[in-house]
Parts: sequence; C-alpha cells; structure tokens
Amino acid sequence: MHLTAAIVSAALVLLGCSHTNRLSDYPIFDTVALYETRVAPEAFNTEVWITSPPSDTARPPEVGWMLEIVRTAGEIVAEAEASRKLQQAIVPEELALAAGRGFQKAAESYLRLQPVRSLEDRPPFVVETILEEYTLVSSSFGVSARVKVRSRIVHRPSARIVWEKSEHPSIPLQRTTAAGLVPGVATVASILNAGRLLSLEPEEIRRILEYAAQKAGEQLGESLRKDVAKLPRKGA
Repeated sequence: MHLTAAIVSAALVLLGCSHTNRLSDYPIFDTVALYETRVAPEAFNTEVWITSPPSDTARPPEVGWMLEIVRTAGEIVAEAEASRKLQQAIVPEELALAAGRGFQKAAESYLRLQPVRSLEDRPPFVVETILEEYTLVSSSFGVSARVKVRSRIVHRPSARIVWEKSEHPSIPLQRTTAAGLVPGVATVASILNAGRLLSLEPEEIRRILEYAAQKAGEQLGESLRKDVAKLPRKGA
C-alpha cells in the first residue's frame, strides 16, 4: 500500500559569494569576538521539501512536490502526520545556530578567537554565520540536506570583512545516538531514507537536521583552517 504525502517546505534562497581572505591584514589572533547566527530573510518566504530532483527546469508548484511514503520497517507515515512532524522539526533559527557552532569551533581552535556575550564587551571582531538554504532531497541512497551556509569575520572598527566564504554541501541525514549535539559524543548509525526519517518523533528529526547543519558549518571551518595554514609564520 502506498500513501502520497505532501511535504511541508522551508528552503532558503541563495546568493553567490566569492572567497575573501584578509587574515594577514588584521591582528586577529588571540583576541575576542562576538559570534552571531541568522537566517537569510528569504527563508520565511520559500520552501524546503523532500523529493526527488526535478526532471526538467520548470519551477514546481509550491505544494506540488510529492513523495510516496511506503511501508518502511513495518511503519506507514500518513500525509498529515508527516507534515505535522516536519513543521515541528524544521526551526530555521536552530539550524543556523547549529551551523554557527560548527564554524565557531574552528575559529576558536585556529584563530584562538574567544567568544564574548555582547557588543558591550567591545569585541574587535564579529563572526557571523548565515543560513541561506536548507533543502531536503530524497534519492535511492537516502535523504540528504543541501545546506548553503556563509560565514564571515568582520573587523568592527573599520566595518571591513576580514574573511568570508560560503559552502553548499550535500550532507546525508544520519541518525545520531547522542541526546544532543555535543562534540565528540554523537555517533552515527545508518543513512536514513524518507520513510524512516518521517517515522521518527519531531524532536529526533530536529536533532538530525541540526547535526547536518553543524557538519556544513564544520566544512566552512575546514576552509578557514586551510587559509590559516597558508599564513606566513614569523621566523620562517
């Protein structure tokens, strides 16, 4: 027996971004920064869906992307239940926070850029992570999150961008055994297909989606590490 489920959406429109690297021009090592995350304004006017890739270039109707949810591990997910779960699980601000955590870890590790709580602490730098797209795509290999995330480091006194880059990776959704996104604690099991994903409770779906966002932020962090590694060393 097959059930066709209309899947709720929320995807964020993206803009192109070049890579900016002026790390060598600013005294950025061993100082402090305010870390901020946000969602691109377009997030609230567009969609996220679970579906197979389109076969043509025509834009799909806003509620026309459908996915057949079949019996998976003895379970059937009804359309209304699937929509309810995704509505509860998809929280753009939480996804942005997860991506920001992934990038912040690298900034703290490689720039030794320690966080402050507010602008009242007068940090010389602001580190922004912006979630621009989060689209779920189902294929025969499972469900993946296509995450477009941008991070930038801004020098507050001059308002100039010190470092900026965006990534748009496709992260397979995997079930984690940890109760939260604690570095070094979460372990992954199998890649999830759509039926299995939607059979989980909303809170667990949310953790899975956040874990994928964090991995996208970590990929940006890896780009930062590579740029730091290229900086000239004193006495070299």
